[in-house]
Amino acid sequence: MSASPTGYPANPALRIHSHYRHFERERVRWSDTDQIGHVNNLAFAAYCETGRSMFMNQVTMQNRALGRLFVVSQLVVNFIEELHWPAEVMVGTGVMQIGRTSYRVGQGLFANDRCFGTAESLLVQIDAESRRPTPISDELRAWLETYRIA
Repeated sequence: MSASPTGYPANPALRIHSHYRHFERERVRWSDTDQIGHVNNLAFAAYCETGRSMFMNQVTMQNRALGRLFVVSQLVVNFIEELHWPAEVMVGTGVMQIGRTSYRVGQGLFANDRCFGTAESLLVQIDAESRRPTPISDELRAWLETYRIA
């Protein structure tokens, strides 16, 4: 694995389109660009948020009914190539690792099948009332496994 400029290892598996089973479509907005015409860092993170949120939407609704929530405790975005307006973005989302109370999501950002960015997020399941980490159920663990990134 190569390291990003921050020293955080960039996972090359996240750049492979076929590793993902879940995709969300986004459109680059003019307001997503910076002064020199690049899609800016906030837009990269917003695309990832959409992909992550839509991936977990069904689980989120079920968890709320059970008094559990997921919170993002870490987000690392790797800027691989430039992207410009106008463009269509496909956000691939999958599961990299599952722990006792958390799991790590991997994402690839693609335009015309070219990966221009990747991200990793650590999501922790907490009890809605106590705000303390709580174990992931076997049922949810099994569902997450079906989205494991190769």
